[in-house]
Amino acid sequence: MRPRYSLARRRAQQLLAEGGVTDAPVPLERLAELCRATIRYEPFDGEVSGMVHCRPDGGGVIGVNSEHSKTRQRFTIAHELGHLILHADEEFHIDEKRPLARRDAVSSQATDPREMEANQFAAELLMPAALVRASVEALVEDDPELTVEEAIDELASDYRVSTLAMTHRLTSLKIISSDDDVAG
Repeated sequence: MRPRYSLARRRAQQLLAEGGVTDAPVPLERLAELCRATIRYEPFDGEVSGMVHCRPDGGGVIGVNSEHSKTRQRFTIAHELGHLILHADEEFHIDEKRPLARRDAVSSQATDPREMEANQFAAELLMPAALVRASVEALVEDDPELTVEEAIDELASDYRVSTLAMTHRLTSLKIISSDDDVAG
């Protein structure tokens, strides 16, 4: 199975539109409610970051590791919402960083189509392309001398994501290049 990136992006955009989201940070808890998903924060053993139980009625329960950073928790919620919306046929899903698990060294290298779809969904949900582009334009307009690192830090803070996640998003949207130039 090949990853359905455009479907993941489209479904995230639909959820954002349904939730009336027009600026950052994206209100994940409110969007989860729209999906009839309950979020539970618990300290998990090992390196479990999150899990989702998809109910037959289309809703679900998302478990989030309460010991992870707030930015990691937000990504986990968005990622598990992606599984709930895109992979409702999977009744129970656990994301962890151990061999033999869905989110392991292999899946982090983008080889598991379902994980890749959930990651694409999460990126679009947390950092919607149109909002990120508008934010970058506003930053460059406000301070043309802003360094790439400063812009990434400010955007990551505004969107409540990690600087690594924002860097990946800006690169995938071709807003920054491998030369680390902010493209206005």
